[in-house]
Amino acid sequence: MAVQSTASAADTREQLSAPSTSDVSSPLDKERLDNSGSRSGPNEADCKNARERVIRTAGAARSYGCLTWLSPSEGKTALRKGAATGPDGASASAVLDVPLPVNDCTGDEDGYWYATRTMQCQIAPNVKYSYYSSDNKLLGTALFATAQQLDLATNSLQWTETDQITMLSSTGTLPAGLSVSWTTSCSSPCAPGTTKLWTSAPISLGQNLKKTYTLTDQPSTGYDYIDLDYQLSIGSPDAIDLLPPITWGGAEVRCDNKISVADKAGCVVPWYTPTLLIPRSQYGSSADMLEWAQNNLSGHWGLRGTGQPLHRLKNSSQQASNRQAICGTSKFTKDPNIQDDTCDEFPFAGTYESGALNGVDHGKDCAQVTAVRADTSGNLAVDWPTVTPTGTVSGSEKCVRGHIPGALNSDVGSAYGVFVKDKLLADNDPFWLRITF
Repeated sequence: MAVQSTASAADTREQLSAPSTSDVSSPLDKERLDNSGSRSGPNEADCKNARERVIRTAGAARSYGCLTWLSPSEGKTALRKGAATGPDGASASAVLDVPLPVNDCTGDEDGYWYATRTMQCQIAPNVKYSYYSSDNKLLGTALFATAQQLDLATNSLQWTETDQITMLSSTGTLPAGLSVSWTTSCSSPCAPGTTKLWTSAPISLGQNLKKTYTLTDQPSTGYDYIDLDYQLSIGSPDAIDLLPPITWGGAEVRCDNKISVADKAGCVVPWYTPTLLIPRSQYGSSADMLEWAQNNLSGHWGLRGTGQPLHRLKNSSQQASNRQAICGTSKFTKDPNIQDDTCDEFPFAGTYESGALNGVDHGKDCAQVTAVRADTSGNLAVDWPTVTPTGTVSGSEKCVRGHIPGALNSDVGSAYGVFVKDKLLADNDPFWLRITF
């Protein structure tokens, strides 16, 4: 994903009049960070306690404002209500059909962080502002949605973040001069360490504040794990803030300078597990062998939903040793009935799941399969599309070894090498494997 131009980093305010979010779809294969929905902040009980304290100690009559964080379920409930009723059951003083802000998380507006390898985003109606009189009477409320998106690149140590906040609805009366302050903190070695998106920026019903800005990793000799943290306050000069600003995190970036891959410097979302796709139409019996092993052997290596991910092994000497253990010339005899027969193994020698790293020192102890010829078209994937087991298979073997036409075997290896570079896999990084058509 290309880094956006910094020319788009200008602060923009716009009245949202876009279609509803149901009209916008995002086809990305996003993964959810499950614990991000548990982020906490001041709630209604905190607001009530703060009001009671200040009323007991206040020396002058003043109005008060409370900014509270809504959980994903509370945000959905607030959005469904649409601010249809105001304080004390009165009709809402101002309600507009205001859409949620839009980014690559459109369709997943539940407050959780989602990611691909080079993108992380969230959208949620998750912030409520409540305005109280000096005698503790609710005068009005406002519901806000936040949206965030980080766009990374595996060939750049810079990335952009786009943050948005929209005032979705209001009820009753709100204080004059309601405004937003938002600060992003980026942990070392990221620069700048602090970005102030808005400082007391006015906001009103239906308005969307949006800003895109650039962040940069200052490369070190190792992997740089960078956390992003955020602070948000909404208030008015006419109301005393009862609670501290809302803070949250959950966004994470990993950058490296030619460590994962010798000729690349870039950044990824480290908790996203990418998937290596191996099409049968291109890799024939080699692809079939991988799928056969995933489905028939107890390891289920890389099979999402059943097995565990595979993990990249970077050390080239160890890779060569793994291949020698399973497919060494003294350990594998070619089959003259297989066109350009070669020894194919799975899990790959370039993974920590290789049989050679898990107690196997000879390929004869792997499950054995052989390619089956189906045609003579000259297209290897068509001519040799499947495999069949040979000998006895218990299902508990720690690897599979196959007689596979050479080009199909080497092409899968090349596909894995390209995948490592494209996804900037570090040593021991997990990945899934899926066989497609």
